[in-house]
Amino acid sequence: MSDGGGLRLEALLERRSRRLRVIVLGVALGCSLGILVYAGFRLIPPHPFGLADDYRVFYSAAKLLTAGHNPYATRGLEAVEQAVYHYPHLQPTLDSFAYLPITATVMVPLSQLPFWVSYALYSALGLVVAGLVISLLARDLGWRHDRLLVGAVVVSWVTVLGFVSGQFDALLLAVVAGAMLLGWRQHPLPAGLVMGLVWLKPDLLWPAPIFLFLALWPQRRSAARFALGFALTSIGCLAAYPGLLPAWWSAALGFSRTVGVSQPDLAGLPSLAGAAPAGWRLASGLTAPGSLAVAAIALAAMAVFAAWMMLSPDWRRLTPVGRIAWGVALPLGIWLVATPYAHTNDDLLLLPLLMLTVGRDARRVHGLGLWLSLAVVALVLLTWPGGLVPWEVATAAAILLGAAVWRRRTDPLLTGFGAGLAVLAMALLPPVSPFHLLQVALTPLAAAAVLVEGCRTCWMEVGGAGTGPAYASEPHLGIASSAVGG
Repeated sequence: MSDGGGLRLEALLERRSRRLRVIVLGVALGCSLGILVYAGFRLIPPHPFGLADDYRVFYSAAKLLTAGHNPYATRGLEAVEQAVYHYPHLQPTLDSFAYLPITATVMVPLSQLPFWVSYALYSALGLVVAGLVISLLARDLGWRHDRLLVGAVVVSWVTVLGFVSGQFDALLLAVVAGAMLLGWRQHPLPAGLVMGLVWLKPDLLWPAPIFLFLALWPQRRSAARFALGFALTSIGCLAAYPGLLPAWWSAALGFSRTVGVSQPDLAGLPSLAGAAPAGWRLASGLTAPGSLAVAAIALAAMAVFAAWMMLSPDWRRLTPVGRIAWGVALPLGIWLVATPYAHTNDDLLLLPLLMLTVGRDARRVHGLGLWLSLAVVALVLLTWPGGLVPWEVATAAAILLGAAVWRRRTDPLLTGFGAGLAVLAMALLPPVSPFHLLQVALTPLAAAAVLVEGCRTCWMEVGGAGTGPAYASEPHLGIASSAVGG
């Protein structure tokens, strides 16, 4: 009888947890849609920092390249941009092209179409490719409701922001996640060929090929084939208009000087320091001491993680899926949080880490911890930028809450706190100026929440009780499974 009663109680708690998860995630989704509708009235008609603003740059650079001109020459680029779509006034950071020539090269076919037709086709292509790869990734990681996940990702503000501006984030996510999929499906050469496309945005994605290579290293032949594929695509990317590489380097250096100065929608921790209230504010430029210190800490953390991957017997118990998924997603998350030049829309690349963190079908998002995470997000918004809660009160509350959560960290009722905080922060905190809702950059808080919980979950998954064949082939029994989710 007692066993039957225990089973009935477990089923009841699971149903309540599911209802709670639906309610809170529904609130997050509704807020995301509300933010989108609010911003839509401010994004149309097109203007600097509005609809297709970044795409206007890429399209114009491809036009110049087709005509045999230098896309890094500011005056020529501005003239073509204004011919493509006229802005009443120019915005310096949107009138410079600082990507490698390969980026303009792949845009050449689309630049032969009318601007708005090209933008619509480009956005549709990114949507289809990203949706397909997210669905495949979810299925390999054990998600049953992959369509729901794809829909939630597509309507999230981070994703929409990338499509609104015409950025490459959806395609870059498909590159990284697609290479991961090919890697654990035993296709290392195609994985390397696909991963070589990180040269479209190497400043953000450079950890991905390194750590995928390390994840494959236990199988030397696979690692070598991956490296060969990556080298072939890299040669092709760098060989696109090699005579323009000096001009690209000069443009990249010039663009880096504006980071943290004229761009309010950055997503790394240095941006958070630069957007803090007076008295707390720190310089957040690319070479600012704080930015360099954060980058150094991130590099050290990635080095420690690499050593753990290569030397710890715990990692040898993982299947290729778990080794590659965690091995690529976590270092990439570290760099996205630490870099001073990631934007809000770039945080779409945190999706693999977020999926691993919340567990299959977001099962870790549950319990009292979920409500607690909602209260924390509300406290953040009421403090900054709301100004309704004094900083001193918010700081004291954060310290007390942190101490209480740490003391009760093994309590099953609180196991949903970190995962819930990661989801709600990504859903509610990213919208910033000039995308017309908040005047400060809260995105770094969301990215940091995902990273912190991701690190904790990775430690539990790899060194603790694994959650099934998608992650560990020989799970440990030292940590209660409720602590790591199902």
